[in-house]
Amino acid sequence: MRTSTGTSATACALFVTLLLSGCGGDGGGDGEGDAAGADGALFLQPAAAQGPNPFTDSTATTTATPSPIPRTPETAGPGDAAPVSADLSGLRSLSGGTPGLYGGIERTGSCDVARQIGHLTRDRARTRAFARVAGVSPASVPDHLRNLTPVVLRADTRVTNHGFRAGRAAGHQAVLQAGTAVLVDDRGVPRVRCACGNPLRPPVALRGTPAVKGTPWPGYRPGQVVVVTPAPQTITDFTIVDVTTRTWIERRTGHDVRRDRALPPPVWATNSPAPTPQPEPPPLAPRESGVFADPDSASPRDVSSPGDISPPDTVTDAPPPDEPGPLPDEPPPDDPGGLDEVGPVAVPDNPDLPDGAGLIPDDPADDSILGSPTDVFGN
Repeated sequence: MRTSTGTSATACALFVTLLLSGCGGDGGGDGEGDAAGADGALFLQPAAAQGPNPFTDSTATTTATPSPIPRTPETAGPGDAAPVSADLSGLRSLSGGTPGLYGGIERTGSCDVARQIGHLTRDRARTRAFARVAGVSPASVPDHLRNLTPVVLRADTRVTNHGFRAGRAAGHQAVLQAGTAVLVDDRGVPRVRCACGNPLRPPVALRGTPAVKGTPWPGYRPGQVVVVTPAPQTITDFTIVDVTTRTWIERRTGHDVRRDRALPPPVWATNSPAPTPQPEPPPLAPRESGVFADPDSASPRDVSSPGDISPPDTVTDAPPPDEPGPLPDEPPPDDPGGLDEVGPVAVPDNPDLPDGAGLIPDDPADDSILGSPTDVFGN
């Protein structure tokens, strides 16, 4: 009796262990765990391509747009593997709530959410596999998709992508090209790739030296790939960039984009650009008073931007050419003594005025720092 009880307890414990470790059905290499695709290759996925084993047909409604950030194409030829880092620490991390991280078109969703729901709910196996990756119940998949926000990536982004193979979700590490239509959650993290209906999760580090599959697109640079991290607080409104007009849009979370509204550029985006370099002025001639003067130079207030203002150079009076200066170990002829004795007696009775009675500043009416060109979305 004891043996039977102990055997049953051992069997139950073993069953629970296998179930929790994922060996009792959908675990192992299905890609649904945190280590999804960590032992595999890194897939480069262009914006409009479905990729391998798509969950559904494409529901993307916008065409691929290049990233507004100028980039230098890789020197590797087509099909060559671009150098990548297995560790995520070498990639730039951006919060999902960063203004301008995503783009879109005002009052136009980048993904047809209604069609996406229809594609998934027609196949129960796909619905279950999608729900497992998304962390929701199969019955909640429609509401889950409606609560996501359609946007377009503005930078090449690293994710864990999931294809549908043999009735299960198979995860792999991927880089999505800028211009890819995605659905993001209320923390700004990409959750669905609209070109294939695949569920997305945050990326994981690759083990060993990763192999790269896919052809690098023009402008792809591994060092410029970003990783989106969850915003510290729930997002109610995204600040995105209109990819057609290069203006700013406020988009509420959720699939309904009819409430989009235009926004003025953020304060940090309206700062004047760096001033255009000016030609070098001619050399200044020394005056007898020791002050360098240039009759054609602008007044100290004539600057193209506040960033051009710099402390003036220290100018010391030089002795007249016909009068030698004091010897190194000899005090000046009129030196009244130490610093404690300097006073009115040290001032000459009739001080000579500087040549020209001093510098006359230019007309202040000509001074202006307004009108500097501003190009918020200049590349």
